[in-house]
Amino acid sequence: MRYLILLLLSVSLFLAGLASGWWLRDKQSATLGQDQVRDLAAPNLSLTTGSEVHGAAPAASSTVALQAINRLAMEAQGPAYTAYLEEFGDDYRVLRILAALAREEGVYQLAIDYLLRAALVVTTEVQQQSLEVELASVTDIYARSLIGRQRYADLDRIYENITFALPELSDYFMALGLLRIQTGNPQAALSALAQIQNHTRLGAQSRQLMAGIDASRVDEPAALETLPLALNGGQLLVKALLDNRESVTLMIDTGAAMTILTPQLLANLGYDLDGRQAYFSTANGVVQAPVVAVNRLALGQAGINQLSVGVLGLPLAEGIDGLLGMNFLRHYQFRIDQDRGQLYLDHLRQAR
Repeated sequence: MRYLILLLLSVSLFLAGLASGWWLRDKQSATLGQDQVRDLAAPNLSLTTGSEVHGAAPAASSTVALQAINRLAMEAQGPAYTAYLEEFGDDYRVLRILAALAREEGVYQLAIDYLLRAALVVTTEVQQQSLEVELASVTDIYARSLIGRQRYADLDRIYENITFALPELSDYFMALGLLRIQTGNPQAALSALAQIQNHTRLGAQSRQLMAGIDASRVDEPAALETLPLALNGGQLLVKALLDNRESVTLMIDTGAAMTILTPQLLANLGYDLDGRQAYFSTANGVVQAPVVAVNRLALGQAGINQLSVGVLGLPLAEGIDGLLGMNFLRHYQFRIDQDRGQLYLDHLRQAR
């Protein structure tokens, strides 16, 4: 009898221990403690960008970094990454890895968002410098992509968001101002350029651009301008006058954000082609080319002073000097009558 009691007691203790073990294992899987979150995050989330090194361990490869993030996000039944953020707030290293992964996947908007979040938790000058370099690189890639698809409004929002989040990065104010001038919205460019008009490096260029915008405000006579069009290979051509002295032939391109003129034409007129540059979407992809402000471009009496034009050697037919883009046409109510071969410009309002 005594042996039976001892046997039952042993079995009971064994079953109790087994049940406790299962209970503890389930509890551990369901809830990740803060020490375990720290252990998961700290040794794995290491990232090297430029001259920056976090931690003593070598930088994690993309695969290792992805695995680390996945472990934080998918561990057992609890969202460990969420727990990490709730416990510690945004972590610079985590956000930099997420930004790098988003960039590798080509999700540049998400990468920029992560970098702007990381900027709020920077703790060292090295981190700040590294973040600025990466932000500039990702933004440049995304800008090329957006310009190639003519999504200028999206690029405008990108630049504007960066200026709001990091107003100390003056180059983005300049980029925003130039983009708005390029797309024919100079009045909106003034608000961006005014922020850097006293900047040590960018102030002189900013003030010059602002002066050009003010000079472009010309009251045109209240009349309807009718201009003859020529047809060349299915393209419509119109005569224009450059700087009140040079007759040019332009192909009307309502899909072009900016008016384009050939380098030879502008060089012959004495324009400096070594100044600021911008990206342009062409049939051969996105290219970088100079941008200059011509003194005046006029179609009949309708003209604009200090108009920004791109300087590109496009594959145009002989005798065509460039493209007439929307940064000119948008200032008028225009209508093309192909049957009569005429371009109508209603410039009853002020041209800018």
